[in-house]
Amino acid sequence: MSSHNTLGNGEWMTPGTSLWSQDGSVELKMQMDGKIAVYWGGQCRYQNTREQRQDIKGVHMQEDGNLCMYDTNGTPVWHTDTASPTGDSTVICAVQNDGNVVLYRGTPIWSSDTQK
Repeated sequence: MSSHNTLGNGEWMTPGTSLWSQDGSVELKMQMDGKIAVYWGGQCRYQNTREQRQDIKGVHMQEDGNLCMYDTNGTPVWHTDTASPTGDSTVICAVQNDGNVVLYRGTPIWSSDTQK
């Protein structure tokens, strides 16, 4: 199970679920329309795609360090391209108070670039 503001290795976000920054001002939402979105200040600041899909299973923080969205057939349809070359990596996806969603492998390896 994920904590309030992070998604760890092996964890999923399914459509309709959200992670929130520690101060509650930033939301990472797995939307029902199949998009991952970052909201703060009453506005959507990031979407992984403009395409709407009803066949999304969810977003998986994979054990190789890649944050990946899958459709209901198990096909990856979006990812952060952060898989470890060795295929085994501990990565945390964190929703930060500054407006960013960041993947950490000790140090930052990917960001939504949505800082306030």
